[in-house]
Amino acid sequence: MNSSVLLRRFRPLAIVAMSLALVVGAASCSDGKKSSTDTSVEESSTTAVSTPYQTTYATAKGSKLTVLAELPKSVATTPPSSTSSTSSTSSTVAPKVPAIPRNGLNSAGVKKTADGYEFTNPTYYKNPLVFDVLENQGEYMKVLITARPNHTTGWIKADDVTIAATEYRMELDLSTFHLKVFEGANVFVETDVVIGKDATPTPLGHFFITEKIKNSSDTGIYGAWILPTNGYSEVLDTFDSGLPQVAFHGTNQPELVGTKASNGCVRIPNDVVIKIAEKVPAGTPIDIFATTPASWSAKTTGSSAAAKP
Repeated sequence: MNSSVLLRRFRPLAIVAMSLALVVGAASCSDGKKSSTDTSVEESSTTAVSTPYQTTYATAKGSKLTVLAELPKSVATTPPSSTSSTSSTSSTVAPKVPAIPRNGLNSAGVKKTADGYEFTNPTYYKNPLVFDVLENQGEYMKVLITARPNHTTGWIKADDVTIAATEYRMELDLSTFHLKVFEGANVFVETDVVIGKDATPTPLGHFFITEKIKNSSDTGIYGAWILPTNGYSEVLDTFDSGLPQVAFHGTNQPELVGTKASNGCVRIPNDVVIKIAEKVPAGTPIDIFATTPASWSAKTTGSSAAAKP
């Protein structure tokens, strides 16, 4: 992602910066509207019908959204019923850097409060504020949020959001540098990618795409599209004076595909990142594994032709 473009919001972990001309271009091309090819299923109520491959995500209604760290004790609960894909993966890197958000650090539209967090809607790039839903308790929903430590969760009021669902999901195997994007049971597209260097690894675990940002050109280091995630580097406190937010994005160095060359971001060949960005909505879940998932052979049955870098 362009480090100059995201000066006020976050710094995805690339190795060089683009020119100032792209600063205005990427901001003006931010994808604030749903793609015409977005196949997510909108729901009019606060309960989405779950299928084996469906993930529910919530979109904020108002200009501010309160996220509670704990479910209020006065709320009667039922046994957890997840409405989002989950992952058994978790980070193997012990956190050595302080929390985000925190006092004294520009946290891109989110601040810590006494009871949890407050998020601004829309985002800095004027995209809707989105969270993956992990559990639905009726009045409240447990969501995965953009914060560090990675995999931080919180509770939001169901009345403060609308919900939708998607059957797209992304899975990355760091051991083989291979990314698969699924639509339901089938592989929509797959490719080898660039991942983080040993000193600045791509974090493991369950994440989601927070928004989609279209660059004005596909010739820069961040390629045609930037897909920020809710995850942060677990070794860098800041990056180029901004937040060390991990993103999946295009690249102008396809020769590095299949190597460890980034500061934590995942670089995708431009032709593939375009296909992904044109289809998957913000809220699409991402699972990052240290080794190849045992389920991959079964999931590729009936898949579409793979896209190659």
